[in-house]
Amino acid sequence: MGDGDKVITPDGLNRILRTVGKEHCPKNLDRQALVRGIDECIGLYRAALKFHNDKYEMSQRRHLELVLGRAKRLRQLMKDDSLWHDDLWQYLSEKVSPAQTPRGAIQALEVLTARELAERAYDKDDVETSFRHSFQARSPFEALFGDWLPLLYTELGFLNAKSPDELASKKGPFIRFARAFADELKLKKNGRPYAANSFIKAVKNVAAGNVRRALPRERSEVEYYADFHRDALRSVLKSTDLAKPDQSGQITIEK
Repeated sequence: MGDGDKVITPDGLNRILRTVGKEHCPKNLDRQALVRGIDECIGLYRAALKFHNDKYEMSQRRHLELVLGRAKRLRQLMKDDSLWHDDLWQYLSEKVSPAQTPRGAIQALEVLTARELAERAYDKDDVETSFRHSFQARSPFEALFGDWLPLLYTELGFLNAKSPDELASKKGPFIRFARAFADELKLKKNGRPYAANSFIKAVKNVAAGNVRRALPRERSEVEYYADFHRDALRSVLKSTDLAKPDQSGQITIEK
């Protein structure tokens, strides 16, 4: 993915809808709901990019371990009471907010970093661990274009969306919708736009229940969290409290 934020502007949203074709769009399309739904799908996709494997989490743990080690080493270097005793730094510590001496700051960093590492210790039943694992059954691309966007498309009443076969039709409106969506966000594979077959395969794999061979937990649990994400998307589509008229059609995605 390219540098900076990726944006679907109001004009970009109009281009997507024109690509689908007016005859395939619901007559009374709720544009605000569409914007909210797309924003939710992008949020899920952003999370999937981070958590579809354990690399992101492990890199953060390694960084925390490095900082903890350096903090311990720095504390050991500050043993000389004639230089580092808190009383000697009291007059300066009162000039910062919150008041803190060098030793106190290092000790606080060490304690907080150690606690954060302990919190991140693997626990299958932990809420945060479960959340990360909920994105590991599929690739981010397959989850977005085979699961979340088809749900959005169907729930909002777009035509030719009664079955996975209709959604996966190579010349059908959903595949055009998906490709236009990817184009607006400049999502590419090896520098080139995704082929139609990539979107078709994503839809069919999700419909067939195909998942990765190695799952971090029982398949029933994976399906439970998949349903949780879908229910969250449905809730966003139906909500009237989340709309922000001044941001209609303005959707962003971070790198």
